[in-house]
Amino acid sequence: MSEAPKNDVSPTDGAQNGVSENQTLPYGPSASDKKADGFHRPPTRVERLRAWLERLPRVRLYVALLLVVWLSLTLLISVDISSPVSGVPTSWTRFLGVGIVVATEMWITWYFLERFGKRILRSNALIRILLAALLLILFTALAKAFIVLSLPPYLIPLAGLSILGTILLGPRLMFLMVVITSVNVGILAGNDFFLTAILLLTSGFAIYTVLRVGSRMELLRAGLLIALVSGIVTFAVALIGGEGLRMVTEQGGIGIVNGLFSLSLAMVLLPLLENTFNILTPMKLLELSDPGNPLLQKLLRGAPGTFSHSMQVGNLAENAAERIGADPLLARVGAYYHDTGKLEHPNYFIENQIWRTNPHATLSPALSARIVKRHVKDGVEIGREWNLPEEILDMVGQHHGTTRIEYFYRKALEDALMSRASVRESDFRYPGPRPKSKEAGILMLADSVEATVKSLEKPTPKRIEDIVVDTIRRKLEDGQFDECELTMHEIHETGEAIREALIGFIGPRIEYPEVSTEKDADPARNTTS
Repeated sequence: MSEAPKNDVSPTDGAQNGVSENQTLPYGPSASDKKADGFHRPPTRVERLRAWLERLPRVRLYVALLLVVWLSLTLLISVDISSPVSGVPTSWTRFLGVGIVVATEMWITWYFLERFGKRILRSNALIRILLAALLLILFTALAKAFIVLSLPPYLIPLAGLSILGTILLGPRLMFLMVVITSVNVGILAGNDFFLTAILLLTSGFAIYTVLRVGSRMELLRAGLLIALVSGIVTFAVALIGGEGLRMVTEQGGIGIVNGLFSLSLAMVLLPLLENTFNILTPMKLLELSDPGNPLLQKLLRGAPGTFSHSMQVGNLAENAAERIGADPLLARVGAYYHDTGKLEHPNYFIENQIWRTNPHATLSPALSARIVKRHVKDGVEIGREWNLPEEILDMVGQHHGTTRIEYFYRKALEDALMSRASVRESDFRYPGPRPKSKEAGILMLADSVEATVKSLEKPTPKRIEDIVVDTIRRKLEDGQFDECELTMHEIHETGEAIREALIGFIGPRIEYPEVSTEKDADPARNTTS
C-alpha cells in the first residue's frame, strides 16, 4: 500500500530545521504571523542561570560541587555554635574525624553516580545532581538548627527529604542520600545512633510509600501513612532504649508530629523545586495535561486545527502506552505539545487552512519541505521558552525522527522528470534524532497514523488497519526504531492499540434523512446532523 500524503499537501512528519540560516523563507507578513508573536516568552533569571550552568565544563563543575558539599557538611556537623559562648573551641580532632567521614560519603556517592548514573539520571543529569547536593546541605542545616535551638531531635523531618527526593530524583539516588544524611544527623546530635536508626527506617518507608504517587491528593494520603509509621517506629525505638511508658508515649507522639511536619515541608517545597530545577514529576505532568495551560490555549487560538490534531494524538498515545506498560501520562502530554512549533506559521499546515489558500501552491517542493521541517525546531525552542521539562522537549524533537516528507519528495521527482533536474533525498528528510524512549516511539506512530487516517474521505476499519500495518512496516524498514526502547512486540501492540482507538473514535454514524417542510424550500436553511 503506498503512503498517503499526510493531510494532503502539508505532511506533519518533521524533526529539525532544514533551512539555511542565511536563506529567507517566504513567510509573508500575514495577520496570523503577526499574532504569532504573542506566544513567545522571555527566559526568567532562573532559566538563564540553568542555561549558564549547562554550558560549564562538566568534570570541573562536578569536582567543585563535591568540594563544596564536603566543606559545607563538614562545617555544619563539626562546628559547635555554642563554642564561642562557652569559651571551649571545637576540637581539631572532631574536624578531622567528621571530614574523613564526609569524604568517605562523597567517595561512595561519586562511585555510585559513576556506576549507575546513566541509568538513574537519564535526562538533566547536571541539574539533578545539583538538586541532590542542595537537598543534602539543606536538610543537614535544618537538623543543625533543631540541635542549636534545643528542639527534640526526633522532630527532625528527614522523611521530608525522602518525599521530595523520591519524587524529584528517583528512589535509588534518594536511598543513598537518606543513608548519608541519617548518619550525619546522628553524629550531629551527639552520636545518637538511636536517632540514626529512626531516621533510616522512617525515611526508607517514605521512599517506598511515595514511589508511585501521581497526584497531590495521593501525596497527602501517603504523607499521613508516613506520619503513622513514624510514630510507631519512634515508639518502638524508645521501648528498646528502656524508657518509661509515659516517655515512650511522648516519643511516639513526637514521631507522628515529625511525619506531619515532613509532609508539610515536602508539599511546600515540591512546587518550588519542580519549577526552579525544571524536573518532571507526575504532578507536573498533570498540570501540563490541563487543556487550560497557557501554551495550549495559545495553540488553540493560533492553530486550532493543530490543537485538535494534538488532542487526538494524545488520546491514541495514552491508549497505546497503557497497552505496553509505558508512561501513559507522559505519552499524552508529549503528544499535546509535539506540534507547538506550528504556531510560528500555522497557515503552512493543511489542518489550519480552513477556507484559505494553500501557500505551498506557489512554492517549489524543496522549499515547501524546508518550511514544513522547521516546525519541530521551532517547537523545541518554544518549549524551552515556556520551561517545558526536558523529557517533553525530547519527544517534540524526536517525534518524526529522520523520516522522509513523502508528498513533497514525490512531487519533486515528478518535477525532475520534466526538467531533468536531480533530486537529493536528504533535502526531504529530517535530520533527527530518531525516537529513543518508548513514549517518543509511540508518539511517532500515533501522529503518523492519525494524520494519514484523517486524510481519508471514508475511513473504514479495514482501511485503518491497512494504514496501521503499512505505517509500522515503513518505519521499521526506514530504521526509525533502531535507537528506540520499544521491542518488536511492543511496536505491534502499539499499532493494535492505535487501530482499536481510532475505530472507536470514528465509529459508525447514522445518516438522518432530511425532512421536507414548507420552511425547507430554501436549501440554505437545511441542516443535517
